[in-house]
Amino acid sequence: MITAEEAYQRFILKTQTSADRNISTDRGSFAIKYNEYKNRLVKWYLNNRNTAQLEDIQVLLEGDFELIPGGRNLDHYSAELPKNFLSSSFARAKASKGECKNKEIDLFEIRDENRAHINNSELFGASFDYREAPYVFSGNNIKIFVEEGMKIERVYLTYYKYPNKIRLEDPEDPESHFDNNYKIEFGDEVLDRIISGISGEIKIDNEDPAYQLDKQREKENLRQI
Repeated sequence: MITAEEAYQRFILKTQTSADRNISTDRGSFAIKYNEYKNRLVKWYLNNRNTAQLEDIQVLLEGDFELIPGGRNLDHYSAELPKNFLSSSFARAKASKGECKNKEIDLFEIRDENRAHINNSELFGASFDYREAPYVFSGNNIKIFVEEGMKIERVYLTYYKYPNKIRLEDPEDPESHFDNNYKIEFGDEVLDRIISGISGEIKIDNEDPAYQLDKQREKENLRQI
């Protein structure tokens, strides 16, 4: 994986070109900009799944992370999401009913406002016989709705995690060395997009009129998340 220092030196190299030579920033400012921009870029990929190349961020995909649900609450079981959860990719579960134990259940996501209609539907509600159940995300939890007598034993969640933040060894010193315990997961192509985005944002912050229009358009596109 690429270190934060290597990414910073790429940023410095880019800003020494004739077009960008007026940009100057310390490690602390770079870390703040990087941590903000990387999340926006990843969310842009996820919000454009039909057209974006998700393989660019596959390094963030966590497969079949096991969640342990608590006890039944009315019509559902609830399990806490991982701390680094960003967006879901796929979910499945193991469920039991009567003497039939730990069977594979397909899970499908629904909108929370539709759950009453779906849960009361013979066609779309949870069914142990058909091995399927609806779910919603609520706060820091996933809720799996069940029919009478059905118990969710385990949930297996494939999800995109938040990318690592980069940090300084001494947060109070903006020219401190980077903490090497926090690496950058992305490949060259995504990292280059982040670095270009950071330099563009700094130019806009510095009110460079020759640059603002094109980069403002790119910035607004990324913020439509």
